[in-house]
Amino acid sequence: MKRHSHAIALILAALLLGMTGCDEGINDYNSSAKISGYVLESTSNPAGIPGVKVIIESDEDSETPYLGPDRWFETDESGYFEGFIFLGADEDDPAEYTYVADLSVGYFMESGSFSWDGGITVGPGSHFMLPTVYRTWFGQNSGDSGQ
Repeated sequence: MKRHSHAIALILAALLLGMTGCDEGINDYNSSAKISGYVLESTSNPAGIPGVKVIIESDEDSETPYLGPDRWFETDESGYFEGFIFLGADEDDPAEYTYVADLSVGYFMESGSFSWDGGITVGPGSHFMLPTVYRTWFGQNSGDSGQ
């Protein structure tokens, strides 16, 4: 019986460590911004495209570039992705922390890539829903302009 309780304790400890890894606080709306969007086949065929890699990185040409690490996400079976970008915190006065950042977003799949080069500004607690991206924008012509 004692052996089982030790095993259970080890499993619980591993689960707790897994839940508090590098992304600790990443879902905290007070210090993070949410980015989300869809990648679809076309306007005439709104099926989602799963497995598209989405990278969120700094807009280097901005006056207020995002200073954190690049973040990678992947679209699900409906073509949707969402992720949180940690913007930092001010230990002296967390309630007054108002950092905003400008981002660039790139999409990658086997047929090519597409990017929004800047113009995306986020702040703590914000949610930026990107415009829908279509397969034709990646260079595959499915007979629909994607518009």
